[in-house]
Formats: sequence, C-alpha cells, structure tokens
Amino acid sequence: MDDQSHVLVVDDDTETLTLLREILSKEGYDVGTAMDGKSALDHINNRVPDLVMSDIHMPDLDGMALLAELRHRHQDVPVILMTAYGSLKTAVDGLRSGAFDYLSKPFIVDDIRLVVRRALEHKNLSRQNQALKEQLRSRYRFDNLVGSSPGIVSVYKSIARVAHTDSTVLLQGESGTGKELIARAIHANSARSAGPFVAVDGGSLAETLLESELFGHERGSFTGAVATKKGLLEKAHMGTCFLDEVADLTPALQGKLLRVIQEREIRRVGSTSPMTVDVRIIAASKKDLDQLVRAGTFREDLFYRLNVVTINIPPLRERVEDIPLLTQYFVQMYGGKKSPPVTGIAPEAMALLTRYWWPGNIRELEHAIERAIALTPHPVIFPEDLPQSIQTATVQAAAQARGWVTLAELEKDHILRVLEAHNQDLGRASAILGIHRKTLLRKLRHFGFPC
Repeated sequence: MDDQSHVLVVDDDTETLTLLREILSKEGYDVGTAMDGKSALDHINNRVPDLVMSDIHMPDLDGMALLAELRHRHQDVPVILMTAYGSLKTAVDGLRSGAFDYLSKPFIVDDIRLVVRRALEHKNLSRQNQALKEQLRSRYRFDNLVGSSPGIVSVYKSIARVAHTDSTVLLQGESGTGKELIARAIHANSARSAGPFVAVDGGSLAETLLESELFGHERGSFTGAVATKKGLLEKAHMGTCFLDEVADLTPALQGKLLRVIQEREIRRVGSTSPMTVDVRIIAASKKDLDQLVRAGTFREDLFYRLNVVTINIPPLRERVEDIPLLTQYFVQMYGGKKSPPVTGIAPEAMALLTRYWWPGNIRELEHAIERAIALTPHPVIFPEDLPQSIQTATVQAAAQARGWVTLAELEKDHILRVLEAHNQDLGRASAILGIHRKTLLRKLRHFGFPC
C-alpha cells in the first residue's frame, strides 16, 4: 500500500475534520479536507483521491449525493460513509449504493485505521484486476482451465498434442483437480468437437444400473425395463465418452469396456445383436491404476488399452503459484452476481489461501471463494470471510502434511508469515527479513502475487 495515499475527508464539523486529519496523518496518509459535498467535488476535479471519507448529513450536497456522483465519475474510488447512531439505516443504504464501508460516531480510532487500510487495499486490488484478467485470457487457458505453473502448462501441452488424435486418454489425478474440465478441453479441441460429450461416473452406480447406463437395454430385459433405452456409449457415437473413476468398475464391466475399445462394438442388456459405435474413450482415476494392476484388482489388458496417453494432473498444493489466478477467476465468476459486486481479495486473505494444503484441490478452492463472496459485506474478501479451516491452517501443519520441504518453500512460508504478522507492510517486512524492499517485491511476484 502506498504510504502517501491521498485521503479526502468531507464533514461540516471542524472538530471531526481536525480529529481525522490527525489520525490519518500519523498513519502516513496525505489528507485533504472539505466542509461540504460541493467543495469535495471541486477538490476531486483538481485531484482525484485514493479514498473519500464523507459524513452523510451535510448542507446542500450530502454524503449520499456525493457517493452517487463519485460512482458516476470515479467508480474505482472507495467511499467510507460516516454517520451518527441514529442514521445507521442510511449508512446501510449507502453500502447498497456502492459505499465501501461506514463508520459510526463517536469514532473508535482502531476502527478508522482498519477500515481505511482495507479500503485502500481494495483500491490497489482494483488496479491489479485488469492485469489478472489479461493473464486469464492468455495462452495458458483452455476454456475454463486456468493457470501458468510449470505443472499445468505441461498438462496444456499434452492436451494440445493429444486433442488432434483419436487416441484413448487416461487422466490421473486427485479428486477436485479438474479431470472432467481437461476431458472437455480435449474434446473441444478435437475433430469430434461437433459430436456429443457424454460423462459417466463409474463409481456412482451399482453394477447392474451402471451396465444399463453404459450399454443401454432392450425392452423387457429386466424388471422395470418398460422401454428400449440407449446407453451412454451409444449416445456418445461420433463424440467422446468421459468415464470417471474407471478404477471402480467391476471385473465384468472392465471386460465389457475392453471389448468396446478393441472391437468398437456394444451390446445392449438383453440383446443378442452387437452395435457398432464410433466413440473416443477418455478415462479418469484418482487411484493409481498401475498399482491396482499389480494388486490384481484391475485388468492388465484394459490398463494397457487405456494407457495409450496418460496425463498426470498436479494437485493444487503443487501449483501454488496458480492460486491467485484461480482465485480471481472464481471471484469474477461469482462476484459479479452479488449486489454490490465483489471484485477482489485482500492480500492477507490471499496469503492464507496460498498457505493452505487444499486436500479438495480446485473444487475446494472454488467452494471457499463462492462461500466467502456470499458472506462478505464488502467488495473485497478478507480473512474472516474464509472458512475456519483455512483461517486456522498453519504453515507447520502444511509442512507436516508435505513431509520434508525445500528451502524455497520454507522461504516463501516465512515471508508470508512476516507479511501477515505486520499487516502486509512491505517496508517493515523487508526490514525484518533483512532484504531490500525491491527484493521482497521480486520474490512476491515470483510466488505469483501481483505487485
């Protein structure tokens, strides 16, 4: 945060102006004052402030009217409304009209410092959003896939290479790493893109139901089969069938799937006539199929048929530098649906996200951001908006879960802890760490933080 951020305080009470000027000047801000809304607009015409603090009740142009004018002229300038106890409802109305926050009189000095700091962080984040959006549109995206870490870029290269072939693909990765999104990206970039994409979870249904879902059935083939039904493999003709959790297929279904891949034929339940299908299989598993083959629980011949091209998807903990991009992607996805919209995330909240272990991977991150947006009263997500499990996660716990860590990981964890302990003050953090401020900024950029 810029130590010389310009704050404009607007109030028709000279004692309030004097008090706030004194408090904010001690915090290192450049403070301007105005006695009414019209004077404030004259000030803004000459110099646009980084933050406006305005009383609600003033003669001529009051705080609400000033807020409306600022939203029209300078949407990125945060506004903090100040109010006496009896007009809190008006302040809440102001928040709905786009104010960042409000302070009630008489003031609590610590509240002033905290709200002003957060408002200026929001201002800085707004400036960073455009750069992040450009990164999201960069060559490191396939539709809804986001990231630029070495691990995920390797996945993108594999998608590009395999998409234009008709080879069977095996996706290996933990739950929540985006296996279906990657399967959809392969399909969308293939010659089959005009055909259907059909997804089925191999572990979600009982064997009898799954066989009927995959292969279809003839009328009367079993109790309840009142009509002939196409199976998902038949529906995927001329397209792609994504078979998730293929490791959970029973031995009988594994054999039938093998015949589909080898002979390009299916047979509906209750039918004696085979049916030709032209379908590409993309299989996925969170379990190591090679280990299951050695354990005798997965067919070796099917494994070799599926393992023509294998793409290993890294867990989120191995692509920490992608967390800021993914987070902003989800903020854009969900934040715009809220009124007023949520447009960013505070640095201390981002620090918590990058320290967390993410056992649920990208799916867990998405749910955490969606929840935070639903709960936060501000345009920016703060640490207290995040799930408790993320707030209380420590570097030590993450290190224990990872086992031995590299010196680079230890350095990153230590830097983020120092910044968090000192309210993201780059000057104090660099002094404590014994490095130049520019060196600290360079390291933060390397970690994936927009600086």
